[in-house]
Amino acid sequence: MKKLLGTVALVGMLMAPSAVSAQTTIGGVLGYHDDFDALGIGAYAAFALPQLHENISINPSFMYYFPDGFDAWEVNGDLVYAFPVSADSPITPFALAGINIMRVSFDAGVFGSASSTDVGLNLGGGVTFPMEGFTPFAGAKFEIQDGTGFLIFGGAGFAVGG
Repeated sequence: MKKLLGTVALVGMLMAPSAVSAQTTIGGVLGYHDDFDALGIGAYAAFALPQLHENISINPSFMYYFPDGFDAWEVNGDLVYAFPVSADSPITPFALAGINIMRVSFDAGVFGSASSTDVGLNLGGGVTFPMEGFTPFAGAKFEIQDGTGFLIFGGAGFAVGG
């Protein structure tokens, strides 16, 4: 587990200097997770990886959920492929695959607390709606861990840098 996380962090650090010179997007995201029957709010970044392919980016994200009676959050690292479309297309479909780390904790007062951290895979996709100055998006993904969770998400990103 530690080796996997260390490798992901190292790859991210090696790619970051070249990604900063390419287009970078940051933004907010809202979601609904079916495992918790709860809404979540979070943030993400998208770093273009033109050295791999012009349509590929790496997208780290964080999401905090608001379920009843416990705390839940997740960190994701997804590789995203934006399908090529014509320049006048109002949408750009994308596919994603990546790593998910989910943390759930429960405080039982005088009886103590319990928590669980699971590592899994993300598989999903969605569409972006490129606009002047920002890019709204919507999508869904399966989070494959001990079981399979389903997340519906949407948000908007703003281009920064080159």
